[in-house]
Amino acid sequence: MASQVQSFFDKVNSDAALIAKAKAVGFSDFPKIVDFAKELGFTITTKELEDHFKESLGDAADLSEADLSGVAGGTATALAAAVVGAGAGVTTTTQGSGW
Repeated sequence: MASQVQSFFDKVNSDAALIAKAKAVGFSDFPKIVDFAKELGFTITTKELEDHFKESLGDAADLSEADLSGVAGGTATALAAAVVGAGAGVTTTTQGSGW
């Protein structure tokens, strides 16, 4: 059975309007993501989001120089660097929607 976090991402990915809202919410502010999930009827915590991304992304220390150079501006968090550079996490979860 899929976790609430994965079910939330699956739901968002299934609807263009939800993808647009997800892009507006962003992926760096976990409390906002939790609130967005709640609006859609999912009960998740910031800890569950963190755990989901850790499982999806692995250790951010494993990022290569090429991965890091793919992050625009050089001021991204480790999570953003991993999502953008490794092409995993939210981007994979939402099947390349860009969220």
